[in-house]
Amino acid sequence: MDKWGASLKRDIDEAYAPGTERPAILLIAYGSCVATGLGVLHDFENRVRERYPGYPVRWAYTSDRIRSRLAVQVRRKSDSVVKAIRRLVLERFGPIIAQPLQIVPATENEVVEGLTQSVSRELGVPVSVGAPLLASNEDVRLCVRAMLSHLPQGRLSGEDVIFVGHGASHQAQACYAALSRLAATFDPHVHVATLSGDMPLQNVLPCLSSQRVFLVPLLSSVGKHTLRDIAGCADDSLKTFLEAKGHECVALKEGVLQHKAYADIWLSHLDAAMARAGQTVSLRDADAEAAAAEPHGVKQAETDKPALDR
Repeated sequence: MDKWGASLKRDIDEAYAPGTERPAILLIAYGSCVATGLGVLHDFENRVRERYPGYPVRWAYTSDRIRSRLAVQVRRKSDSVVKAIRRLVLERFGPIIAQPLQIVPATENEVVEGLTQSVSRELGVPVSVGAPLLASNEDVRLCVRAMLSHLPQGRLSGEDVIFVGHGASHQAQACYAALSRLAATFDPHVHVATLSGDMPLQNVLPCLSSQRVFLVPLLSSVGKHTLRDIAGCADDSLKTFLEAKGHECVALKEGVLQHKAYADIWLSHLDAAMARAGQTVSLRDADAEAAAAEPHGVKQAETDKPALDR
C-alpha cells in the first residue's frame, strides 16, 4: 500500500463507527463517445436509481481511450474503476456495490473483478461485484428470450438475423455458442457470430438462406464496434462482407442495454450483489414484469424443445 493509500485507510477507519454504512452503487462499462451510447447508459442509470432510491450511483469506464476522448471532446471527466472506488471511499461511502455491464465473463470482466477486490483489500472497504450479462445457463435462456423479443422491425418470416457479439479468446466464448444453439431451437434463422474468437461471420454463411440479412449488435451500447466493425461501410466491416457475398444487409446501430429484457438481466445481477452486501430494498414485482415482456410462444416452447443443462 502506498502512502496515499495508507493515509486514506486511516481516514476511513476514523470516519466509520461500528455498524455505520453509507452504501453506494458503481456502474462499470467500457464507455462510449457516441451520443446515443451515452444516452443508453444514462437511461440504465435512471432505472437503477428508480430501483434503489436513495443510493448514490456513479460510473467507471474501463477504456483509457474513451476516458481521454470524453475529456477532450466534451470536457467530461470520467473515472477508471480504481479511481471511482477510491473517490467513493474518500467521500466516506461503503460498502460499494459494483455492477459491470460486460456481456460475458471474459478477460475484461476478470480484470474488473481483480481491480475491485484489490482496492477493497487495500482500503478495507467491502466491494460486492455483480455478474456480467451471461454468467449462467439461466442467463443464456433469458438472453435468448430477449433476442426473440427484439428481432428487427420489418423482418419477414424466414429472413436471417445474425446477432454479433465481441467474442473472446477465452472459455467465456462458450456463452455465445450456447446462445446460438438455444436460439436455433426456436428460430433456425437466428444466428450468433462474434468479431473475435472461434465464431466468425464466415462460419454462418452456409446457414444463410435469405437474400436480406439483418445484423444486430450483441453489445451493451453503441460504439466503435457497432458503427465501424459491424455497420460501417469500410471494406473490412461485416456489412460490406455480406454485401460482397450477394446479400442485402440491414445493420442495426443499437446496443442491447437499451432494451428492457436485456437490462433486466443485469439488474437481477445487481440485486444479487446488493444482497451479498447486506442491502435490501422493496422492489417491484419482477415476475409480473417478466411475464408481461415474454415473447409469444417462447414459454411453451421451452417445455417442448431442448434447453441447456440446468
